[in-house]
Amino acid sequence: MAFAKKNKIKIMPLVTNGNFSKATSQAFLDDSAKQDLAIKSLIDEAKKNVYWGWQLDFEQMDVSYRDKYSAFAAKAAEALKKNNLVFSIAVIAQVSGNSSDYPNDLWQKTIGVYDYAALTASADFISIMSYDDPESEGPVVEYQWLKRVLDYSLKFIPAEKLSLGIPLYYWQWNNTTGARIGIGGRQGIYNVFAKHKVSVNYDTEMEAAFLTYWHKAKQYIIWYENAQSVTKKIDLIKQYRLHGFSAWALGLELPSIFNVVRNNSY
Repeated sequence: MAFAKKNKIKIMPLVTNGNFSKATSQAFLDDSAKQDLAIKSLIDEAKKNVYWGWQLDFEQMDVSYRDKYSAFAAKAAEALKKNNLVFSIAVIAQVSGNSSDYPNDLWQKTIGVYDYAALTASADFISIMSYDDPESEGPVVEYQWLKRVLDYSLKFIPAEKLSLGIPLYYWQWNNTTGARIGIGGRQGIYNVFAKHKVSVNYDTEMEAAFLTYWHKAKQYIIWYENAQSVTKKIDLIKQYRLHGFSAWALGLELPSIFNVVRNNSY
């Protein structure tokens, strides 16, 4: 907080449904009094701490609560805007409105609860959490999947309200078994370089960097974001004239990424 204020960085905390609890969200969305108390508390805290606004990041909700969640977002937006606070919503990435396009009943259990059109009507901007590509067996985000997410999202969210999600973490795979065995940030990459002989590569189809190494006769691969891959994502932001990007999470990124952001105005 002190650093942000000293450097004139706007502060927008996010508020969640407990630890992404289905039971918590249902108890909350079924009780208008709890919602009113929460909204008042958010406004009071924002005024006390001079926040720019708030972001809702409710997750792991059943699709049957789709309308109730949209209604709560609308109520929160109205109250926050009356108090000159900016309101945004984080939503899980969608590629279509068809439940059959998602494996493992994800539409019912996790993804379908977000009514993009209704939530956009309430929010000043929407953060599309376009990371953790559920179809990928390589990078955190396959480039073609990201474009599918963007094309679908823009049907409901105006470009100037859409903040594209960019992952700053990696996925690690065991190439022998094909299993994903790890998630991490730059320190994990530094540790691999310190301990192993590493081969660094870039996949122009996936638009993602990757490194490979051997350990005890098994090959491992880490897919990660670097300056080149982030540049390709920022190119999409500029091409579509989007609101900007939302990254997860600061502290995981390679330092070279900051040069890309500095050198690209949009």
